[in-house]
Amino acid sequence: MQIKTWHKVLFFGSITAFIVYAGREKIFSGAKYIKNKFGDLVSSIAGRWVGVKEIGENQAFGNDVFQAMMKKVGWKSSDQWCMYFAKAIHTEAFKDNPTEIAKINKILTGSTQGSYDSAKNDKSGTYTISDTPKKGDIQIFRNTATSTGHAGIVTDVNSNNTVSTIEGNTSESNIANGQYVAKKVRPSKVGTKLTNSNLIVRGYIRKLNT
Repeated sequence: MQIKTWHKVLFFGSITAFIVYAGREKIFSGAKYIKNKFGDLVSSIAGRWVGVKEIGENQAFGNDVFQAMMKKVGWKSSDQWCMYFAKAIHTEAFKDNPTEIAKINKILTGSTQGSYDSAKNDKSGTYTISDTPKKGDIQIFRNTATSTGHAGIVTDVNSNNTVSTIEGNTSESNIANGQYVAKKVRPSKVGTKLTNSNLIVRGYIRKLNT
């Protein structure tokens, strides 16, 4: 008996649909991995340093490997170091790629506000800025009373309009300044003012092509 064309289409269409359905978890999990692998890597690198403490007033660190990493990205004794920490984490994610590191060095410095402005004006395709967070971004705060600010690595975007971060030059109790690398939970919405602080969320520095 001859099988009609539309029967063939229906048969093979059903087979294709079944294969896609059966493999949906692998497809979606693979897409998620591709989308988030930079964020996962950056979060992992930042997490290695939680608890590291500065010595004196930004004079040195209690971990020689950490101190060498910070010096490599431009930190000098007595410098505030929250942005240097964020820069170091992004740099470490490309430790085997000197070309990419050179690009990062052209955009990120030890200045929170200067780095944000450079990312905003970047035409090289290395960085951009965003008003909404993504894992692996650098969250930037602006001090409304001065030209300074604060920075941290976004390790998770939460469902309650907050982000989980790992930050340098802070502590578990201090809002911005402090002696440690520490985990924090911050408001995510741009323009939000931190309680009992002059800091507001300015935005997010995002690495492109990751």
